[in-house]
Amino acid sequence: MAFARPKLRTIAWKIDRELIRLGCEAYVKTIYVGYEISGVMIAALYPHPDHLEIALALDEDFEHSLLESADHLSWRTLPVSALVTEPKHFLEVKQLLSKAVERVVSGSHAVSRDNDFFKKRRGSERGRKASGRSPKMQKSKKGPGI
Repeated sequence: MAFARPKLRTIAWKIDRELIRLGCEAYVKTIYVGYEISGVMIAALYPHPDHLEIALALDEDFEHSLLESADHLSWRTLPVSALVTEPKHFLEVKQLLSKAVERVVSGSHAVSRDNDFFKKRRGSERGRKASGRSPKMQKSKKGPGI
């Protein structure tokens, strides 16, 4: 998280605390912090210099102004990402975190992409851009909800 802007590090800390409060266990990997309950992924938090990306266990069709497709990631059960650029986004993200936990705990989260999904995706778009941003973030300099 060290290379994210200080305001974003503060939001990342709040997101971490909220997911732990909701019952998640956290673990750190090289490029993300993962959150799970009973071995089932709830979220993966990726820091970037100018935004935070939180892949979530929500339905692919779930609509919210902060959500984008997480097709550029390889999570079978985390099809969408919340993109956070401002501290004011935390309250909205907090609601999304709660919904993701609720879906997994209740057993209603049934998204699980198969290998063919990822093969097709890699063939049509060659991964992330060099900046590490998702393709949709590349197109919009303003960011979500601004």
